Order: sequence, then C-alpha cells, then structure tokens
Amino acid sequence: MKKTLCFIGLLVVAACSDPVISTIPSAPVYFELNLDYADSDLMPALAAKSFTQGRTTTDKLGFGGVLVVHGYSSNEAIHLFAYDLACPNEIDRNVKVVPDTEGKARCPKCGSVYITMWGTGIPEKNSVSHYPLRSYVVKSTGRNTFVVVN
Repeated sequence: MKKTLCFIGLLVVAACSDPVISTIPSAPVYFELNLDYADSDLMPALAAKSFTQGRTTTDKLGFGGVLVVHGYSSNEAIHLFAYDLACPNEIDRNVKVVPDTEGKARCPKCGSVYITMWGTGIPEKNSVSHYPLRSYVVKSTGRNTFVVVN
C-alpha cells in the first residue's frame, strides 16, 4: 500500500511539472524535402542540412531557418528530425547553430552544443544554454519525401 501511494504521488508530481517552453518565438513552418533529388545529401545517417531560404512561394522556415538532421532510430527507416536554426540562448534570428557530422549543432556566439541525432535538441552538459532547440515535426509524404511543419 505504501509503495502504491508513493508511485501515485510520483505520477502526480511528474504530471504537474512545467512543460519545456521554447525561448524561440513561434513562426510558421512548411518545407518539403525530397531525398531522391534536391535533398539526397540527407540520405546518410547523421547528415545535416540548413535551410535559410525557401525554394517555393509556399515555404515557411520558422524564426531563424530550419535544420534537418538524419538521425538515429530503432529501425532501418529514414528518421529525420527538424529544428529551428536560431540558438535558444541568444534568441536572435541572425545567430544560427551550425551542425556537425556527429549529430550535434553548436552556437557560434555562446558556444552551446545541442544534441540533434536523437530528436531532442537538448543542450549538452556544461553548455551555457539550458533550453533545447525548437523542434518541428517531420512527416513522411511518400517514398523518400517529407514535409517539415509546426
């Protein structure tokens, strides 16, 4: 009985904790990806690509642009993650994180490093920032085609 009450208490505390709110202002995101053509450089695992200009009139790239990362998943399927390029510590659309080939992105101004390969965008331990990158949804629209939205 005592264990059950402790477990219920833990659930209540966890349910009442504040959600992580991004410091990056909300802005529209709609961007199509085609891994067979224009975005074939995203095919290898840990590949990353930054988008700061749209390719069509319908493209919307968030606050600071969009970073797309071919991350890791538990199966063989292509798993893409998308984030806003703006550093959540700087909150400036002109200060953009720079992806590397190891599934991370670094802010050139504050030096914070964010883990992008798992879809979390959380800052590494000892980073200046305590906020994750603003993440966006990546939906499959067909064979090797995707759309990034918020």
